[in-house]
Amino acid sequence: MQPVDWRAAVRTMGAPMRPRPWLLALLLLATQETQSKDFETGFASITEKDLLVHVTELASPQLEGRDSPSEGLFRAGEYIIGRLKAAGIAPGMNGTSYRMGYTVEKEAPIPAECALILTPKDGEETTFVLEEDFVPLPSCPGEGEGKLSFFGFGITESDEKRYDDLKGKNCKEEIVMILESEPRSKKLFEGPEITKAADVYTKVKALEERGARGVLVVRRPPVEQPKGLDGKPVETVPLGFRHSWAPWNYAGPQATMSIHAKIPVLEITPATAAKLLGEDVLELAEKIETSGKPLRRERKDVRVSLRAGLKKQHVPIDNIVGLLRGYDPALANEYMVMGAHYDHIGVDGWGRVGCGADDNGSGSSGLIEQAEAMALAHPKRSIFFCWFSSEEDGLDGSKAFCENPPVAMTSIVTMLNVDMIGRLAEDEVYVIGAHVNNALADVLKEAKKLKPTQIKKVFTDKGLDLWTRSDHFNFAEKGVPAMFFTEGAIDAENPDYHMWSDTVEKLSLAKMARISRFMFNTAWLIANNPERPPPSR
Repeated sequence: MQPVDWRAAVRTMGAPMRPRPWLLALLLLATQETQSKDFETGFASITEKDLLVHVTELASPQLEGRDSPSEGLFRAGEYIIGRLKAAGIAPGMNGTSYRMGYTVEKEAPIPAECALILTPKDGEETTFVLEEDFVPLPSCPGEGEGKLSFFGFGITESDEKRYDDLKGKNCKEEIVMILESEPRSKKLFEGPEITKAADVYTKVKALEERGARGVLVVRRPPVEQPKGLDGKPVETVPLGFRHSWAPWNYAGPQATMSIHAKIPVLEITPATAAKLLGEDVLELAEKIETSGKPLRRERKDVRVSLRAGLKKQHVPIDNIVGLLRGYDPALANEYMVMGAHYDHIGVDGWGRVGCGADDNGSGSSGLIEQAEAMALAHPKRSIFFCWFSSEEDGLDGSKAFCENPPVAMTSIVTMLNVDMIGRLAEDEVYVIGAHVNNALADVLKEAKKLKPTQIKKVFTDKGLDLWTRSDHFNFAEKGVPAMFFTEGAIDAENPDYHMWSDTVEKLSLAKMARISRFMFNTAWLIANNPERPPPSR
């Protein structure tokens, strides 16, 4: 979910009178045999077990926080597309693609100006491949050459004063290889408040001051290698350039790119590090963690050269869009949009992953379940199911959809958005939108009656400060009636919001299932009502 300070607070908008045709049609629909066999089948298909499968995949630390854009976000999109295909939901972009591409302006590598080369005294030169073996570190361009040394984690003057990789050493005219983050050892470093000296930019500056000509930072795999349902390790996401760093919702130190270092820095894979150093770097890391002592290696028989070219440019990124065609000839050319953002805030400069299990692995997983349920239930109206990217950066994905929609915006009858539904009281939900459209309050009342969901309290008058902070708002700005389903007062009551501690084991699968079923009821009523919701004012 977008942070509180992105836009102005709630707009003051008058609510329209309740149009009698809409209300009468809604009441008639709710009292008819809407709980048909297809509806029942769809409703029953939304399960806690399936939600756990989805959110475990989307919030895996292997996806590195699904930053926009990133390799992890692309992989998350592939998972969602796979579920849409399995459910028989068509590509949403002219029937040919599930990916709706647009661009965002970010610092990114210039391929022709990026290189990593190993030159031995005797033997053939080895040239490594950008985005397979290495990527530049943001804000650290340049070029350098020198002999190769390994300086452990590259930490100096840590808060604990018990560990110093650089003590009494210099690295003049060297290319220095270091490991990201800090030793995974409670004997050396304790708790989630990682030492300030483990920040990658702090390390780079310290090495520059000791004469290094360049730095190679080894990315380590997550602490626990996750396994799939088949019990096999999940495939590692390919190395990708990190365009930005996770901004945490706490008062501690944040990663900064403004270090003003004058030496180039590349991030490399463990396999690349092993080829360069001639040793397994992950094993060296384990030795440091076991002994509690720094460890250094030199390779005098080789020289390493590196180049890191960077500039601001338009970087491609995708929304994921599927389309379920309605079966009613009179309503199939009218569309609902059901959406959730599937991005999160990525990794910080210490290597901590913001898994984003609640924000918004929970909502994205709930939307997968609802898409599959609607495919079984067969609604009258057509429905676009949208997973938006770059929500965390300013609602960019939904803005791109609204500016270049696959159908005319006038044919979109409503937008339902789901963002963060896995925490707080299990029998409550905030649904925001009725404050600008009384007719939406009517449909929520009928949705609660349609099929029991164990949601007892539906608050439509709380959390109004959240109205501008997620993807429904761009649709509301275009005049589309919109509702936002969320767990509650996230700022005041969810301590893991925008923190590295937002992980799967803290989610309530029961709450995720209940809100998903309630939103499904709501969508079902709108999708089958012959009258479209009246516009908001």
